[in-house]
Amino acid sequence: MSLKPYYFILFLIFLSSSISVGFLLFYMNPETDPKLAFSLMGATLGLAGMSLLSGFFFFIKKIYYRGDVTISTMSSSIRQGILCVLGGFMMIVLYAFHIFEPRLILTAWTALACLEIMIQAVE
Repeated sequence: MSLKPYYFILFLIFLSSSISVGFLLFYMNPETDPKLAFSLMGATLGLAGMSLLSGFFFFIKKIYYRGDVTISTMSSSIRQGILCVLGGFMMIVLYAFHIFEPRLILTAWTALACLEIMIQAVE
């Protein structure tokens, strides 16, 4: 199977979520329902960040492996993009609750890295 459908789907996800961010930013009033506004904005920003990071990770791997990439490389790039976005959201939640503990943040990122390593070991 070709990698072009993956590129196209990631581009569509990025484009649609970026347009959604714009619509939410200009047309939604967060004062009426702030939980809904922040959750929708977080979801759309997460999807946009995930698709952008996935493409970035894939092209870094393509350079590193000198063009010898497969569908599993794209799948791992998507998974790593999702984990990085989850780590970013985790940092935002810790900051929102005024938890400024560097060891906790390091532990959380280490746990995400270990999760990625365990998933790669299964493959």
